[in-house]
Amino acid sequence: MAKIEWVTIKKWAPEPIGAIGFIDNDVVAVVAFFDDRDGNKDGDVSLFERAAFMLSPVSMKGGNVVEVAMQARVDMDVVMRDPSFNQVAMQMFVNFAQGLVMDGIYAAYFSRGVSMAGKGVAKMITGNMIKGFVIRKGFESAVKKAFKEATEVPGS
Repeated sequence: MAKIEWVTIKKWAPEPIGAIGFIDNDVVAVVAFFDDRDGNKDGDVSLFERAAFMLSPVSMKGGNVVEVAMQARVDMDVVMRDPSFNQVAMQMFVNFAQGLVMDGIYAAYFSRGVSMAGKGVAKMITGNMIKGFVIRKGFESAVKKAFKEATEVPGS
């Protein structure tokens, strides 16, 4: 069984932001040391950061892994061992950016209409405010999931 060798990746601070795992001279893993919700990368997810992450109309899930990959593609320790990693990092970035664009389109053009329709559906089904909220959020979630599946590019 091959052993994974790790190369730590730093950005501007002296502390590393993540690591790249190698087997022989091939990159096999990209790991971020910080939670995606940790906006200032201090190692602690504050209540404000948690709320901002949850309420954001665009998903930043996986953003720190992409940041590590993008920084690693210019790290000489990585480039010398696996020159093809640049293409992998760029593909990771494109996939992440595509998700941001789709989330932005949904938030800008569809979310308000879907929310209004969800309120109408909830009012027709129940008069209970809490049940109505659950129905509306479920409706919004189902429509957003259907939008993401319909706009997904094959092979990404």
